[in-house]
Formats: sequence, C-alpha cells, structure tokens
Amino acid sequence: MSNYVAAPLVLDGWFVLHQFFRIDRFSPGLDDSARALTDLLARWEELGEGGWSGLYRIVGGETDVMLMHFRPTLEALGEVEREVQRSPAAAALVPTGDYLSVVELGMYGATAALLREAEEAGVTPDSAEWDAMTAAYLEAERGKRYVDERLHPRQPDDMPYVCFYPMDKRRAPDQNWYTLTLPERAALMVDHGSTGRQYAGRISQIISGSVGFDDWEWAVTLFAVDPLDFKALVTEMRYDNVSSVYAEFGSFRVGHRIATEDAEEELLG
Repeated sequence: MSNYVAAPLVLDGWFVLHQFFRIDRFSPGLDDSARALTDLLARWEELGEGGWSGLYRIVGGETDVMLMHFRPTLEALGEVEREVQRSPAAAALVPTGDYLSVVELGMYGATAALLREAEEAGVTPDSAEWDAMTAAYLEAERGKRYVDERLHPRQPDDMPYVCFYPMDKRRAPDQNWYTLTLPERAALMVDHGSTGRQYAGRISQIISGSVGFDDWEWAVTLFAVDPLDFKALVTEMRYDNVSSVYAEFGSFRVGHRIATEDAEEELLG
C-alpha cells in the first residue's frame, strides 16, 4: 500500500468566483453604474459566515477590475453573479472572463501518514475502516481554528496587493503527476510548501480547486504587502520539482484592493 496511487484527502470551504471586467468609461450610464457597484459592495464586503466580496484594480492586460466573491454555496454564488448582471453596474462593466472554484485544503502529508497507519493496522483504502479513519480525521481537522481560517479566508488588512492565476498538474507521458504514488507527491508538496512558508507575513495564499468547475485544475490567489514579493515567490517556487517538472500555469493578473468607499471614483476614473 506504500505505492498506492490515490487522491489526497481534501477539505472544502467557501465557493469563490473571480470576475474580470473592462470599464466602459463612455457608457451613458457610467454614473449610475458607479453608484450601483458601490451599493453592491457595501452590502457584500462583510457577510460574516455568508462570505464577502471585494473590488480590485488590475494593472495591464485587457482587464480593468476584478470582483472576487466568496460564498458558502454554489447557489449563493450564482445569485451574486445574477445581481451583478441585473444591476445598473453592468452597463459599464464589460466582462473579459471569470473563474469558478472552491477554496480547498489539500492534505498530502496527512493522507500519506494515514495510509501508513492503516497499513500497519491491516486496513485497506477500499474498506469501511479506512472510510471511518479518514472521516474522523477530517472532522477533527475542520474543527481547528487555523483550518477554518484557511477554508474561509479574508482579505488581509495589511496586504492590499493581489495576484491571481490558474494552474494544472502535467499529465505528459514522462511527467504525469497523477501516476506518482501518494508518498511521492506528498514529499514533493512538503518541499514546495517549505518555500512558501519563507514568505509568511509577506504573502497570504488561497488555493481553490476547480477540477470539474473550470478549465484549469486549481486557482491561486495571493495577497501581498509588496507586489515584488509575487515575483520573488513565484520565481523561487519555479525551482521546486513540483513546479519545474509537473506544473502548467495560466495567465497572471495582478493589482490591488479598492476600498468600497472608493469604488465609485474607480469606475468614474
């Protein structure tokens, strides 16, 4: 069982929708759009356990702003999308893309450890005993405060800069992440995580899973004190085997948070 090929245990948190827009500054309804967007954000910026939404100016590319929404259910996220579409704000917001995912906490190391424990006890991964072991572990983990904070993330007050990108794990014949054993993948992810921990206090990371939800397998949202830390972290991580051998990356979008009280001015330019 030490060579067992399996998906790691995962805890899922809030659903998240990243929406990207170009601002039509020549829209005849620009003033109404700006006020409407401010009103929406004022209602959505802090919903407690119901999530939150935020506005970000994106620098470069075909996108002017990003709306990021966290909600507890897919239905709630769909209502947010519909409200934006029906709001006067939509008159000046021209969609350039979106991304649907769910915040996830992948547990490679814990899964590998549980597999070893199960092997010693004579428990196989296709048994009711294994299901009971993993269910108990996940329930205990979900009750921990730091796990809850990772599954239901907030915008760090001292990290106004944002970086978003989607990514896949390679499935090439000689570079197939999904044919590695779980212990092999766990070792690579531990090494990868140690690089990220060097940026604690400078970068906060949200990993959201999108297998079956969107075109890529994961989305990464980073918050930073200094935007140059995005460049430093991503560069350093490219040298980890998990990235250099097994990762593919989509387009990067970088910008900074716009406070709700400044949203109207942001649209009006």
